[in-house]
Amino acid sequence: MSALPERRTRPTIRCLRDDLGIGLPTVDVDLGSIEHPLMDEARRVAPAAPRSQKRILAIDRPLVYRLRHSRWRGATWLDDAAARFWLLAGAQREAGSHADAYEVFVALHEAGHLLPTDDDRLRDVFERDARVLAAARIEALHALEAAAAAPDSDVLIRFGEFVDARMLLPAAGDEVWVAIATRAADGGFVAEGLRDLLFAIVFDAAGAEIWEPRPDWPSGPLEWFEVARLGLREPISPA
Repeated sequence: MSALPERRTRPTIRCLRDDLGIGLPTVDVDLGSIEHPLMDEARRVAPAAPRSQKRILAIDRPLVYRLRHSRWRGATWLDDAAARFWLLAGAQREAGSHADAYEVFVALHEAGHLLPTDDDRLRDVFERDARVLAAARIEALHALEAAAAAPDSDVLIRFGEFVDARMLLPAAGDEVWVAIATRAADGGFVAEGLRDLLFAIVFDAAGAEIWEPRPDWPSGPLEWFEVARLGLREPISPA
């Protein structure tokens, strides 16, 4: 059974730029970790959301809820399917002003600018892949050490808590077998580009200069959801 996806708090790119006044950082920065009073409050209520939140009743669908922190007002939406708690918009309440933040949020909704866009979802995927690749650079080294200590045996790996793989080093030390799952830990598919980069990280860490795809596996059959490659390297001389 696939693990349920982790509920994450995220601002939309439009909200980040236009409402919070924060420039879009590189993909190695998780937008959910952005420091801002409204984001702090969103992260606080996210685990139980939308419990204890009041709806913005002027928006019929989807169900959008209010967020308050000091003079800040926000609009949030829980995407249950993706386990994402979105900060859709934010505005400061100005004392004595006739402008109502929630009217601004409704106007954004009516103009089609409130909910997350394809760019928001792509950004989420790019960040996830960046986290997986960063973790894999460390995890590949640990897996190689474990595989070298137990030659001809499978060593199981989960890259970045997202992509399952296994590795095997024959006793001769001149081969590196790697199989990577095509199905991710959350039940989705692992993109071919991400899989290729993970293979490259492992073979680079192992010092394998050439590789080839393989339909087999030394210790037994491949699973239907695995893609295997064999990397060749110079044998490691005994100490």
